[in-house]
Amino acid sequence: MSNAILYEHPLNERTRILLRLESFFLQMHYFLDGDCLWESQACITALIELLNYLDRHDLRSDLLKELEKHLTSFSRLTETPAIHHERLQETLASLKATIKALQPVSLKITQDLRAHELLNIIRQRITLLGTSCSFDVPAYHQWLNQPKAGRVAQLEKWIQGLRPLYDGIELLLRIIRNSGTFEEKCAQAGFYQCTLDPQAHCHLIRVRLSADTLPYPEVSGSRHRVAVRFLAFPESGRPKQTSDQIDFDVSFCIL
Repeated sequence: MSNAILYEHPLNERTRILLRLESFFLQMHYFLDGDCLWESQACITALIELLNYLDRHDLRSDLLKELEKHLTSFSRLTETPAIHHERLQETLASLKATIKALQPVSLKITQDLRAHELLNIIRQRITLLGTSCSFDVPAYHQWLNQPKAGRVAQLEKWIQGLRPLYDGIELLLRIIRNSGTFEEKCAQAGFYQCTLDPQAHCHLIRVRLSADTLPYPEVSGSRHRVAVRFLAFPESGRPKQTSDQIDFDVSFCIL
């Protein structure tokens, strides 16, 4: 489907955390090389949101467990005739390299960032409403007005230490997303529902919808059942379920 919008709905907390962290990294990478100070500010805001989120989750340990579990599972497939062995070996190599990079002896995920004085000053003030003006943190204002080359070099230095973490997140999400294939479905009167095998462990539901379609999907689900309602905003008031027939693609990512 060309010109499509992709919606993703996680069915467990671990996948939800991975998607949120991926969003922070994508924002950082998007704004990293920006010409103006507002783009550098947006990059730092995403970085600080990421650091605050990491403070609440022992992510490195969880990532290692998940990667090692997939390494064991994929290693069992090496003798399976129907498997695409070249792609399997590439996946195994990626898993081994990412696991090695995340080992405690070779990685300090956020230690250096937490020790950086300017980042700490920004981090303390940015969480307070309305304290990102130039007069709130003069040191930050001074840094933002440095030439682009200096700002980008500093941002790259801060982000580089997080690279193994991003690689682990990206690899796990790629494995999850590639575990499902899109199927064409139809929502009658803006509603679609199906039953899942509770033993199948669906991690993620992906809905692909034409960008020309005005209603948007609201997904709810559990291990047993998934429902998709297509809503649209009226001229005023809350969004309502459409009465139209909606054609869409859906992928159930099951591992």
